Amino acid sequence: MLANDYVIYVPDLPGHGASTKPKDALPVHEQAEVVHAWMQNLGLEKAVVLANSYGCEIAVELALRYPQMVERLVLTGPASDPAAPTKFQQALRLFWDGILENNKMYWVLFVDMLELGWHRGMQTTQIMIDYDYLPRLPLLQMKTLVARGENDPLAPQKWCEQVVSLIPDAKLVVVPKGPHNINFSSPNELADLVAQFLND
Repeated sequence: MLANDYVIYVPDLPGHGASTKPKDALPVHEQAEVVHAWMQNLGLEKAVVLANSYGCEIAVELALRYPQMVERLVLTGPASDPAAPTKFQQALRLFWDGILENNKMYWVLFVDMLELGWHRGMQTTQIMIDYDYLPRLPLLQMKTLVARGENDPLAPQKWCEQVVSLIPDAKLVVVPKGPHNINFSSPNELADLVAQFLND
């Protein structure tokens, strides 16, 4: 949706998709270093970084380690809410979200989980839960947009408001009736909000 007006690059992180499959899931800081190396390899000196769900942790870590490379930050459905600190609680929220998503999302998630594998999937979930946003968010130096779907059970309003309150220059937008994966289930609405943010 944004490719008509912007040059878009999409990384395929280690352990996910068609990328190499390490035995164990990489922690957030290592994934951030992979993205940094990938950006350097492409010759990207600075970019707007948009992430979804667990990817928001990697984006935050990248922005803290290499602020000169992150022009602006867009965090959609930032996971994981510390109010749900167990895999079981996250699984319940994920199940509820599945009811709200575009039906085609089931196939996307199935393929993603197949590529990730059960072992790395469980490790990734724990890595996501263990990442502590709270001391990191106040250190972000760039303009940040936090977006969530109105019905997102994984990134509830209270949590997203807390995220925004901790970032020095951030604002929150809500996609009406949107689920967790607004990048997939509400792409037009999210693209409009991102374009407005970039043109601000």
